[in-house]
Amino acid sequence: MQALRLSFSKAANTYDIKGKIQKKVAKEVLNKIKDKHFSTIVEIGSGTGFLSIPLSKRLIFDRFIHVDITYNFLKKLKGNLTGKHFFINSYAENIPLRDGIADLLISSATIHWLSNPEKTLPLILKTLKKGGDFYFSIFTSNSLTELKEVSEISGFGSVFPMKTPDFYISLLGKEAKVLSFEVKNYREKFANPLDLLLTHKLTGTNYSQKKALSGKEAFKRFCHIYRERFGNHEGIYATYEVLFIQGQK
Repeated sequence: MQALRLSFSKAANTYDIKGKIQKKVAKEVLNKIKDKHFSTIVEIGSGTGFLSIPLSKRLIFDRFIHVDITYNFLKKLKGNLTGKHFFINSYAENIPLRDGIADLLISSATIHWLSNPEKTLPLILKTLKKGGDFYFSIFTSNSLTELKEVSEISGFGSVFPMKTPDFYISLLGKEAKVLSFEVKNYREKFANPLDLLLTHKLTGTNYSQKKALSGKEAFKRFCHIYRERFGNHEGIYATYEVLFIQGQK
């Protein structure tokens, strides 16, 4: 997971500009959270604050704890928040928080990165007190199917493996009460294949568990096939599948 942390660290200064899909997804989560007083809010994967900054302006809370693996993200976020905010630079797999500390647990565009969600998600949910609420957005298995297909054909690049929506619905249902869920698909436009790849690099989301070829010929094949299969006169597109799920401990 050190490689994932490094990918995000390199993207700290460009994430806000290039993280368009992450902003859209965070806004969806924001709109689902009900306005009420919370004693402690815990956010897993705070990033630069796409969710937590607007949420902190809307909710009344006693303390807001932001957890992220990337120190540079937290540093940037801290500069945009004042008051009862606390920052923890930690992997989600090893959060130094006591059980039952939170009455609101939130996470947007983070949980799909967990290397062992079967083990880690139950541990994360332990931070939520009985009766506490959770709201998550999770990128799922039908995300970037175009990129995966072209990478396999061209031999250039690879895609981080993601779980299905049903996997998370079932797993969370074993640990808490799932109150509602929704799967949405977003088709994002890019000027060309290079623009798509750079967007992932500049948001730190280009991390993959596989090492693939990166030669010029493989890259040329990748660009040609991508344009041919998933492009038009306006550019190319990539699809992102997102599970929005909320529940109660």
